[in-house]
Amino acid sequence: MPTLGTLAVLVVAFLAYFLGQQYVNRTTSDAKEHYRRRQFLTTTVVIGALVIILVLWARTLQQKGTFLGLLGAGLAIALREPLLSVAGRVAIFAGKMYSVGDRIQLETMSGDVIDVGFFYTRMMEIGNWIGGDQVSGRIVQLPNSKIFGNPIFNYTQNFNYIWDEVVLPITYNSNLDSATRILVDVGAEYTKEYLKGAEAQLEKMRQDFWVPSFELKPQVYVTVTSNWVQLTMRYVVEPKKRRSASSFIYQEVFRRVQGSKDITIASETMDLSVHPPKAA
Repeated sequence: MPTLGTLAVLVVAFLAYFLGQQYVNRTTSDAKEHYRRRQFLTTTVVIGALVIILVLWARTLQQKGTFLGLLGAGLAIALREPLLSVAGRVAIFAGKMYSVGDRIQLETMSGDVIDVGFFYTRMMEIGNWIGGDQVSGRIVQLPNSKIFGNPIFNYTQNFNYIWDEVVLPITYNSNLDSATRILVDVGAEYTKEYLKGAEAQLEKMRQDFWVPSFELKPQVYVTVTSNWVQLTMRYVVEPKKRRSASSFIYQEVFRRVQGSKDITIASETMDLSVHPPKAA
């Protein structure tokens, strides 16, 4: 009977979820991976149980096949977005697109993922009126179906670092070598704590993907403009520390530049010369 079969399916689904959760708890120590596996287990058990229950009840309604077919087609059209969102949830966890704690950008929305539900992904918004990729305080809720047909930018998956730049404009008569050395020294001082971690993650990525060689140590590039010589330092930083990193680097660079007699920070200024009128 379908009723007894439904009860049996529910019991088996509960046992499968319980045993699967025990296995995940025993074999997974990383918090993010634990969340991903637990949510994927929930999705698989729920969808599997629903499919089996529908099959059980469909056998008793074979005479009403045409009506049920039309009803099913109507429901599929009416519930297109929710069904796509459920499929999106499966794809997110199965494809390891992102998980809680990841910083992502989807379409024009950026934030730190705090939950991946059956229908919606929730994340803490970053940016908007707040600079430096810091949180605004708003919770963004977007359908899981958004992952289909849209690029997903993940700041923290596989390689937990991004490249950022700080710019130092100096006058033409400043000591270029000295200014470059200050930038490199300060950048190296800031990145030395996690440079080994970045190198290890890069090597791990090369085991799964074709990743070209990158220079992880701070580098300085020189550009000559019509007003000054621009020094741009490129360095790696954790995405969630970008603003604090640039603040530290600028403070330390300015402190050292102020103590140097042969470096002058340039600015957009205009020299105005006033000449006395000539005597008649």
